Amino acid sequence: MRLREAMISDAYGRPLESLRVLVTAECNYRCFFCHLEGDPLGAPAKPGFKPPLLTPEDYGIVAEAAWLIGIRGFKITGGEPLIRRDIVEIVRNISLNAPGCDLSMTTNGMLLEALASPLASAGLMRVNVSIHSLRRERYRFITGVDGLDRAIRGVRAAVNAGLRVKVNALLLRGVNEDEVFDLIEFSRSMNAVLQLIELIPVGMGAKLLKTHRLSLNFVEEKLREIGASVEVRSLHNRPVYRLPDGAVVEVVKPYSNPVFCSGCNRLRLDSSGRLSPCINWRGERVDLLSRIRSARSRDEAVVGVMKALIEANWLRRPFFLYQLGGSRAPAGVNGSRVGIPKKSENLRALQTIIERRLPGYPRS
Repeated sequence: MRLREAMISDAYGRPLESLRVLVTAECNYRCFFCHLEGDPLGAPAKPGFKPPLLTPEDYGIVAEAAWLIGIRGFKITGGEPLIRRDIVEIVRNISLNAPGCDLSMTTNGMLLEALASPLASAGLMRVNVSIHSLRRERYRFITGVDGLDRAIRGVRAAVNAGLRVKVNALLLRGVNEDEVFDLIEFSRSMNAVLQLIELIPVGMGAKLLKTHRLSLNFVEEKLREIGASVEVRSLHNRPVYRLPDGAVVEVVKPYSNPVFCSGCNRLRLDSSGRLSPCINWRGERVDLLSRIRSARSRDEAVVGVMKALIEANWLRRPFFLYQLGGSRAPAGVNGSRVGIPKKSENLRALQTIIERRLPGYPRS
């Protein structure tokens, strides 16, 4: 019998609620600003050049372990996740082993048209499709691929399959900042939310910060001027603007933004089976895959992954911190301090979960 466990928090009092799952480092696009999901080595691999190491069954083990410690959200990404031929099985295994979870995916949309319905049937609930320009040549310049038409068909297929859809658009100075309202209208017409994103200095984007980074403050000012109402999501404290005509625009401003960091609730699992606490993390990553491969049973593998998640969670810290009274302080919304749990509390919670999941399992 599965148990809904108490929430695990990091040393800054931020709950651990979601896991970003990079199922492949391979990609069929070549976006010149790619952040590589925080991987500090190289560029996105061409399809066939860096086979992923985890199987759909492995992701089922990860999902069960994550679910048991209170993680309720899973975001599948890459590389480009849809180039994995077993992607539907991956989605199904996560959905079955983390019942009731919020299961979503980020994709460039090139292969989405044919896969939207099977993915929805397997348990996918939401999909983010990256469309950084609605102009064909500009889209090709940004992505290296003439794929705009296919991406748009992918959005349409996802909506028709009953998936909730977001259109992701990274705004770049001198490239596509003049398309903001075209993208808003396109997303509204597709019954999708538009998510506008700032460039961050990670991966290939690190070389573009001075030349291409564009603050989204001007967008927010324009949206308020035309009568948009605003609410705030708990994830990263992201503002969401609702326009009078029904359009919805979410704004993602992660750079030099402690409010964004204070609302972070996730860990990241890369395609090599390693956990990292942040896209900006440059330290050692926690090896999760070895816990699965060395286990003598599925139950032992689940417990091993739970322990790896707890270890990685304790590495989590806000990349940007509030300045309070002239000193660095724990992150908190509006600059307020938060309660800081002790590591032993998480370890005791983990032991309780293990004992309920596996009566008689050795204490550690």
